[in-house]
Amino acid sequence: MVHHDPVKTLLEKTEKAGVAMLATTDADGRIFSRPMAIQEIEEDHTIWFITRVSTPKIGEVSGSQPVNVSVAERGFWASIAGTATVEGDMERKKRYWSKVTEAFFGESKPEDPDIVLLKVTPESGEYWDSPGLPATAVEVIKGMVGDRPAHPGESNTVEL
Repeated sequence: MVHHDPVKTLLEKTEKAGVAMLATTDADGRIFSRPMAIQEIEEDHTIWFITRVSTPKIGEVSGSQPVNVSVAERGFWASIAGTATVEGDMERKKRYWSKVTEAFFGESKPEDPDIVLLKVTPESGEYWDSPGLPATAVEVIKGMVGDRPAHPGESNTVEL
């Protein structure tokens, strides 16, 4: 039996997805989610995004409100809970800047004061990893005709 590091699985597959939904909460308690390009997930589990300071999400992450980063990618689903802060690290912004980034930010450059980094510090995460549709179907059939529940993949909850 192969044993996987659940933290490594969660973070590597989340980063590989490339885009995540970032959920924040406004002052009235309403939850808002929007797609965000993942720039990097560091070894310390920090998740980095680029955004504009003039967007509503910036006000929604001030004061240590919780955030959630979620992905759904070809048989992999993840939810990562944490907090977010706004950072202005110029070197990091330049390192993350690319033609793709420019496509979203138009004429802006990393030096533009409206361009900021959103740093998510995760606290916990949960994921579900399916081996694919055929294997999942076999497991479901086994669960229907057998004496044990279906186990169509791996799921874990981790502290980050």
